[in-house]
Amino acid sequence: MAGSQEVKIAGVKELARKLKALPEVVERAARAAVKAETEAVADDMRRTAPRLSGELVEGIQAEFDAKTITGRAVSTARHTPFVVHGTSDTPANDFMTPAARRSEKRLMRRVKDEVATELRKLAR
Repeated sequence: MAGSQEVKIAGVKELARKLKALPEVVERAARAAVKAETEAVADDMRRTAPRLSGELVEGIQAEFDAKTITGRAVSTARHTPFVVHGTSDTPANDFMTPAARRSEKRLMRRVKDEVATELRKLAR
């Protein structure tokens, strides 16, 4: 007859605690990434917007909602649509769409980096 053996696995409680914390960790990372990216888009728009009076650049804002993890970069200047789309005597100068396109390329990398950072903290 074979004898019985007992195996003890150390750290199961700690592992369970860390696994339970994963959703919060990922959410915190996503929040940080989206907030940072929203600010980056607004900064990008400010860099590329035309600067005649300064009103256009001053009206560019980053809006972040932590509850829904959403962000928007907006221009509140009343003449923004005329600059972006042009008028009958002024050509369009769309400084917003290129900023959004650059963000599309950055966002997933930013989320990945933030999640990795948070996971390293959790692993300690």
